[in-house]
Amino acid sequence: MKSALTLIALLLLAFITSPAHSGGLREGWQEVDGLHLFYREGGDPADPTLVFLHGNPLSSLMYAKVMEDLVAKRHLHVIAVDYPSFGYSDTPDHDAYRYTFDHLADTVSAFLAARGVTRYGLYMQDYGVPVGFRLIARQPAAITSIIVQNGVIHLDGFPSAQDPQGELRRHWNARNAAVDARRAAYARSLGYPQAGHWEDEDRIGPDAMLQMIAAEQRPGVIDARNDLWFDYGSNVKRYPQWQVLLRGLHVPVLVLWGRQDQFFTTPGAEAYRRDAPQAEVHILDSTHFATLDHPEEVARLVGEFLDRHPVAER
Repeated sequence: MKSALTLIALLLLAFITSPAHSGGLREGWQEVDGLHLFYREGGDPADPTLVFLHGNPLSSLMYAKVMEDLVAKRHLHVIAVDYPSFGYSDTPDHDAYRYTFDHLADTVSAFLAARGVTRYGLYMQDYGVPVGFRLIARQPAAITSIIVQNGVIHLDGFPSAQDPQGELRRHWNARNAAVDARRAAYARSLGYPQAGHWEDEDRIGPDAMLQMIAAEQRPGVIDARNDLWFDYGSNVKRYPQWQVLLRGLHVPVLVLWGRQDQFFTTPGAEAYRRDAPQAEVHILDSTHFATLDHPEEVARLVGEFLDRHPVAER
């Protein structure tokens, strides 16, 4: 009887601690080219992998609840990294590290190689989309599926960039110091979340807000973010290339979009169907940061998508 109880206890312990049945995430720093990049990871690395690429101005924190839900219910390996100057990753000075989207893609690619990730699905939001499409362009055969949330490769969903003579397009063509100064002043004005002294239009919550504020106050971050924003024009120029790339990829595509996003609007979601007719598009009653605003709904939709289109094993 005692041995039977011992066996049952061991089996229960194995079930509880098995990565495939654990909702917990592991956190750590991976050294890449002399930088310490913070990451969150869950599930068994031997299982199919889904890579999460975050947007601006947040970090991998925006995906934590969704990642936990996915690995708690499925045999899936999930991983998300903070880019340099975001979240808990190092913030090298912009004279030492080129803050361009090409270089971010280089860094993320090196991170994935260091973690042994060679074949994977991609979940991309905001800045994660131009980083991710650079990865896709470099190694299209590595990509098993694409999930996009509030991030564009068409001008349809980017109203503030549609006018070639508008402020954004002029800034990207010839850097405007006044734009840099305005963005820097806003970052410096952010204060500690407390009653009556903060707004949360995107409903990201005080914890994510506090991390964002703390990250932006670190020395060198404002210059880094301004360099990246100036380089965003390089993404717009590549939209036609990425549209052609997507048309030839023939992988499952899921598009999730918060309808309350005023920056990247819902026509950007529908535009993906032009290049990927197989795309499943869901417009959510959410904001730019749906994974924080409606994590349960996002996790459900992603999980059902993966059930229909399993991420191929590495």
